[in-house]
Amino acid sequence: MNLLVSLGFCIVIALTFVALFRRFRLSSIAGMMVGGIIAGLPVFRQAFIEPNEYVVLNLGYAGLLGLMFIAGMEVSWSVLSKEKKDAAVIGILASVTPFLLGFTAFLLLGFPLSVSLFVGIAMSITAEATKAKVLVEMKKVKTKIGSLLLGVGIIDDLIGLSLFIAIGYLFSANIAVTEAVILSAALWSFFLGVLVHKEIGRYEKMVPELEKILLYILSPFDLVSKGLYFSTQSLILEPVLLLIVISLAVVGKMLGTWLTKPFTKLRANQLYLIGWGMNSRGAVELVLVFIAFNIGLIPVNVYSSLIVMAVVTTLAFPLFFTRAVRRNPRIMN
Repeated sequence: MNLLVSLGFCIVIALTFVALFRRFRLSSIAGMMVGGIIAGLPVFRQAFIEPNEYVVLNLGYAGLLGLMFIAGMEVSWSVLSKEKKDAAVIGILASVTPFLLGFTAFLLLGFPLSVSLFVGIAMSITAEATKAKVLVEMKKVKTKIGSLLLGVGIIDDLIGLSLFIAIGYLFSANIAVTEAVILSAALWSFFLGVLVHKEIGRYEKMVPELEKILLYILSPFDLVSKGLYFSTQSLILEPVLLLIVISLAVVGKMLGTWLTKPFTKLRANQLYLIGWGMNSRGAVELVLVFIAFNIGLIPVNVYSSLIVMAVVTTLAFPLFFTRAVRRNPRIMN
């Protein structure tokens, strides 16, 4: 099959779901996630992807680096400094709690140590891009809770990335040279995005245009690549595992946030709101899940469950968040 047809299919299906999700005011990244899963279904994979699968996968790696760069671009140290005390407390507890919950539960379920450790990491991650977009659209970035949500996300991601690096190299026997290079490049891309935001700014010169190219031209290949490894059969055969993953992810973030109440002056309804904000996993979690699967840290059933968990939690945040803010606009301050 013509290479252009394969490439065009990946972009079209991803952007179609982006447009569909935007129509209902849902996350663009979540739309791309679903588009990638659909593209990976056997009927589409055999017809459009397999003839040029090698090219799609390699473009997917480029898209992976692009997503990590975009995630880094969302990190603003000036935002973190505004609410640094509360952000530190919430960031640590809302990261460590789901990590311990996921890790312990999967050990008790009989999974190997490496799998259990990574599941804990996947549950500790939160998504800056999803939160930032919702807050910008609602003009709530400069509020107390808005600044806090973004600041906490920075801490969560840095903890999650640090744990992933440690665990990845702890089980380095499974890591081939290619995967080691991809892992290193992904992390450098994230910190390059952080640096660009700090030194240049998100809205200066060509930065917004570069972000659009990465998101709409390269990212579809990354998310389609993830969809190629997605197994609907494993979810059908093991629906309980999927429910456990989603439940642990949601409960872990909400519990971790609630545990900070004695250490902050935040009200109960504000902590509820922050808990849902922390639940959004988004692109960073997807990148780490994809790398972990490629280096053999997690099996396909866990991989597929974590992908669905990322979609569900990314979709849940804006729904709960916008509803709570509209009911009580003062909740943000």
